Amino acid sequence: MALLVQDIRYAFRTLMRNPGFTAVAVLALALGIGPNSAIFSIVSAVILKTLPLHEPDRVVTIWDTWKSKGFDQLPVSPNNFLDWKTQSTSFESMSAAFVMPEFGFNVLAAGEPERVPGGKASAGFVEAMGVRPFLGRGFTAEEDRPGAPPVAMVSYGFWQRRLNADRSALGRTVAVDGVPRTVVGILPIDFSRLANVDVWIPTAIDPGANERYNHSYGVFARLKAGVTFAQAHAEMEGIVRRLAAQYPDTNAGLGVLVMPMRNLFSGPATAACSILMGAVGLLLLMACANMANLLLARSVGRSKELAVRTALGAQRSRIIRQLVTESLVLSLAGGVLGLALAYWCVGLVRGIVPDFLAIMKGMTIDLPVVLFTMGLSILTGILFSVLPAWKASRADVNAVLKSSGRGGTSHDVQRARSLLLVTEVALTVVLAVGAGLLARSFVGLLSVNPGLRTANVLTMQVTLPWVNYKEPHQRVAFHRDAMRRIESLPGVQAAAAINLLPMRSYFLNSRMSVWGFHVEGEPAPDKGHEPLADFRVVTPHFFKAMNIAVRDGRVFTDRDDVDTHKIAVVNETLVRKHMGGRYPVGRRLVLEKQSIEIVGVVADAKLYGLDSAVEPAIYTPHAQRPNDVMSVVVHSTQDPASLATAIRREIQAIDSQQPIADVRTMEAVVSDSLMLRRVAMAFISAFALLALTLATVGIYGLTAYSISQQMQEIGVRIALGAQKSHVLRLVVGRGLCLAGVGIVLGLAGAFAGSNVLKRLLFGVTSTDPLVMFGVPLVLFGVATLASYLPARRATKIDPIIALRVS
Repeated sequence: MALLVQDIRYAFRTLMRNPGFTAVAVLALALGIGPNSAIFSIVSAVILKTLPLHEPDRVVTIWDTWKSKGFDQLPVSPNNFLDWKTQSTSFESMSAAFVMPEFGFNVLAAGEPERVPGGKASAGFVEAMGVRPFLGRGFTAEEDRPGAPPVAMVSYGFWQRRLNADRSALGRTVAVDGVPRTVVGILPIDFSRLANVDVWIPTAIDPGANERYNHSYGVFARLKAGVTFAQAHAEMEGIVRRLAAQYPDTNAGLGVLVMPMRNLFSGPATAACSILMGAVGLLLLMACANMANLLLARSVGRSKELAVRTALGAQRSRIIRQLVTESLVLSLAGGVLGLALAYWCVGLVRGIVPDFLAIMKGMTIDLPVVLFTMGLSILTGILFSVLPAWKASRADVNAVLKSSGRGGTSHDVQRARSLLLVTEVALTVVLAVGAGLLARSFVGLLSVNPGLRTANVLTMQVTLPWVNYKEPHQRVAFHRDAMRRIESLPGVQAAAAINLLPMRSYFLNSRMSVWGFHVEGEPAPDKGHEPLADFRVVTPHFFKAMNIAVRDGRVFTDRDDVDTHKIAVVNETLVRKHMGGRYPVGRRLVLEKQSIEIVGVVADAKLYGLDSAVEPAIYTPHAQRPNDVMSVVVHSTQDPASLATAIRREIQAIDSQQPIADVRTMEAVVSDSLMLRRVAMAFISAFALLALTLATVGIYGLTAYSISQQMQEIGVRIALGAQKSHVLRLVVGRGLCLAGVGIVLGLAGAFAGSNVLKRLLFGVTSTDPLVMFGVPLVLFGVATLASYLPARRATKIDPIIALRVS
């Protein structure tokens, strides 16, 4: 132990005598360990980490598909779910659930009314998911039917926050949207990793209602022991085919998707996570290469010191042990700094992730990942300390002591450092190309015109409790009064509401609220082959508030209500695709066997992300289809965020128990829709910048090292009349030659791996010429500068002084 303490103290003293080397080595390690620990921890949370469920590999999600319409994952209708549950034999339990960011409840428990995230689940939900409630139980079949006594399950967080963590809370009553509901279960704390839902109520699906057209539920099921995904999928395909033959009006063209529960969370982020994993892997290789380069250079510089110690009787094992100790001290210091950097990176990502992505909100640093990256760095340090020390301890002591005071030239070390430098440059090119493509794509996205106003618009969500606003005219009156009050506020130009907020990121693989239709007077399409349109319910001033231009006809007014004939406004894409571009005003569409008249045409607006195509859209007046859940949009001439308090006050002047939720600017909504792209671009750009810095330092260091080893040769050349420009070309040429080899290899690697980026690119190809030519030019310029600075000093070497060096 005493010997170990002595080694550590000596290692600290040795490292502190060369603070520049120590700082660069520790920083290089930190830049390798920190980002890797952060990214792999994120990947572990989203893709690899075991879900907090009993036997999670047996839990599957089941979705409708409609391949002919481009729907690879479509919610399931209530009646289809009931038939699936009755006819399937592959599952122990099957349950339907409804959860989406906009859905929630106005809850009154202890304290003020609060808008909380909500969900619906059918009987057997906790059994299908494999969840053991913290207290109580899940819903029973008797509770999951129309007219049953109202009950609820609550999250662990809600139980602590609103029920005071009282174990006697079971059986208590909580007002959910004005309905007193008995709390029958409290979900475990880990379940919050899967869903950001505070209150669950039963679906209460009515088997007698014909709702096969209403695709609204996700289905969760637990496989029976011994049943595979393939077997379950085959059985479900047979059931879906029978239902399509039995109910052709609603089920023709539908397929089915059975997938592991894990894919529900990892699917949208898999592409970005895969790219980030590859990028940090390259960065870790660069950090290790840089560390190896530093240690090799230091070993040459210390060759004379090691020879002296050997001449004085130091054993080879003692020298090697000391160098290993120094490497361990460096690695531990770099590990501590890297861990701090990793915590910062994970916290940064956690802060920008929307609340409804609960599985990412709870991510933390993964200890095995930290240990692995630190272990790799330590192994690199030990390897590149021991090998030079072993070689130095076997060298001829007299020859080393008689050699140059700069430590002598080692061609093996020179070749090794050159190889490591070429590797660094090649990896830098790969990262820089990826960053360039993503940056070009992101800039292209930001320049896309969404077709609607995003500046100076405030959004919020208002959900009217069914018990208080059961009648349609009550919901119409509330929103009409609220919009008038809001528009009377100073600075407000227009206020309106829509059932699904445009540009809202749902992280789903399908569009929302899509209906089949056909043009009246045209031949009716075959069942399952009807054209589809995004269906939106809006209040009269929506198009004004969002600056969506009216191309033809008119938009809605307060006179368009339930007592007038049904009308709609359509977008230009619908007219172009399905009406032959002919004059549409006055023509009629058929939706759900109901005829509606087109009274106006508006400009195309992106209802999903900036990178999504504009689809046909149908807008109908809220007064004719009054939803209970609406997103309010307010356009003002001042900072929209400053209006939140005044708007809340006006709404509560109508109903003092009515909260508003999810208050954000429209610019923030658009920013959230770009979250995955922005995070991927930011991280890879940062990695590329770090890689460029490491490569620049490597080129500079290798050039300076080469000059120090060739002082006598350079002195002789100058003494014999060599021009300084010739010396400059000689030295710079070596650096550029190594950089050129690295650039060529890097471009080959970038071309080979370019397909990986395709899913995150927009408006650029994976072999974009600007990036593929621009990156090598930048790298070549940096290499020229990094080689020129030490080379310029070489031209000023005094031949007399150089020749005296011995």
